[in-house]
Amino acid sequence: MITIVIAQDENKIKDALLKMLRQEGYSISDNPDGKNDVIKIANADSIQNLDSFKEKVIKLSETLYREKKGVLYKSILEAVEKPLIEDVLERTEGNQLKAANILGINRNTIRTKIKKLSIDVSKWKE
Repeated sequence: MITIVIAQDENKIKDALLKMLRQEGYSISDNPDGKNDVIKIANADSIQNLDSFKEKVIKLSETLYREKKGVLYKSILEAVEKPLIEDVLERTEGNQLKAANILGINRNTIRTKIKKLSIDVSKWKE
């Protein structure tokens, strides 16, 4: 996959790049749902958000360093993992298989984590 960071008119640039690749002889099919795209467009805001997240994790690590020495990794994971899984479950309306696919983990793994983290999946199911 090619990731490109741009600020304006993402669709025009993506279409132009796909056209260029096709002209070079690459076989690329249109993918209307956006899944498994050859080219992914990331805007500047998403890159800044990622940098901001990294900074927050580092600050959390610095805050917990002394009091959680020896279990720092586990403490950071606990702080991030539950909200992440809950967010993805909310987006997938409680569908654990879809959530597992989005997170890139096995269906059984997400079920184990849901149980371990005491996440109530029923609140997102209709």
